[in-house]
Amino acid sequence: MTKGEDTKSMILDAALNMASRLGLEAVSIGELAKVTGMSKSGLFAHFQSKENLQKEILNHAGRLFSSKIVVPALKTAAGIPRIKALVHNWIGWTSKMTGGCVFVKASTEFNKRPGKVRDHLLLQQELWIDCLRRMGRSAVDAGHFRQDVDCDQFAFELYSLLLGFHLYNNLLEDNDIAIRQNTALEALIRRYQPV
Repeated sequence: MTKGEDTKSMILDAALNMASRLGLEAVSIGELAKVTGMSKSGLFAHFQSKENLQKEILNHAGRLFSSKIVVPALKTAAGIPRIKALVHNWIGWTSKMTGGCVFVKASTEFNKRPGKVRDHLLLQQELWIDCLRRMGRSAVDAGHFRQDVDCDQFAFELYSLLLGFHLYNNLLEDNDIAIRQNTALEALIRRYQPV
């Protein structure tokens, strides 16, 4: 990485932390300048607008998401082990973020706000749901799930489980969340397995 790329990565790490805690909309070039100790003009040179900053935060989060969640899971045996690895990685990633998953928070902020940031977020979420769908398909192909499994339904249920974890972990601060999450995941997997 060049010095400029290192600087931009450091800025985006700080911006991602802010977005996780406060929401994507709360991250402005001015607020980010205070957090990073950089000048507004220096930050403006990197992003040109708040909208570009928000999209760059989502891109940065997407790269981290892929490298910390999806890629390591793909190195696990296909089927149920891969699904469990993906869930484990997602929980680890979102638990380390100060305010939880930035995509979950941004989805709430931008769900009814048309524009480029929402379109960008929507594309990222569609790719994530497709990843979950493919995880279900890999379990069918590995013989771990029934042949008649509706992988769209599986993706819906698995993502719903993850969103439930997010709520219980971040807002409700449930001390039994690890047990509840594991119980729910095992029940979900059993429902799709051959009888």
